[in-house]
Amino acid sequence: MSAKPNDLGRIQEIFDVVTQTQRQIGELVFTRERFLNPASTEDDLISEGIINRVLRVTEEAGKISDEVSHAYGFDTKGATGVRNCLAHAYGEVDREILWEVISEDFDELLSSCHAYCDDKGIELS
Repeated sequence: MSAKPNDLGRIQEIFDVVTQTQRQIGELVFTRERFLNPASTEDDLISEGIINRVLRVTEEAGKISDEVSHAYGFDTKGATGVRNCLAHAYGEVDREILWEVISEDFDELLSSCHAYCDDKGIELS
């Protein structure tokens, strides 16, 4: 179930979670290798936290309305697929795919968030 009641709320949540995750990955110098093959309890905990962030983002992105998703390039079908894998795979997720989501799709989501808000005259914070 989506935590936000409307597209703007979902877009703000996506923006907040993605930017926070990207900032923290950078600050921690958390690499693809550390994500794919955690060598310590710390790396494992950080990886699990990042996976939870991907779940949150895909939950919200998958609930964006058809009108907004088509107009601003939100891949709701792809987001829902990733979300369902995370929610139902019970630890058997492909971290390689998730790293691609984090390193590639997160930037695309931010672009879509900005495009929507620019058109609406809303500033993301």
